[in-house]
Amino acid sequence: MLTIRGICNGKGFKAIEDIPKIDREIPVAIVFLEDIQDVISKDERQRQAAQRMHQARQTMEPIGVNLKELVEAGREH
Repeated sequence: MLTIRGICNGKGFKAIEDIPKIDREIPVAIVFLEDIQDVISKDERQRQAAQRMHQARQTMEPIGVNLKELVEAGREH
């Protein structure tokens, strides 16, 4: 048995090591090295956090100063 490392992006698989040349179809086994539910849960939590931050930002009033003024004010304290 041969193991070749690769990456799955949710749409397909990409080998990150050289694949030997073969002249026929052979069965393969694809093993996910991380628990997929953990990966999905983490991605979903990050997506929800980004949505909450975006919604919060939409409700904020402009601060009324430009970035340079904000940085200079921070240096004064």
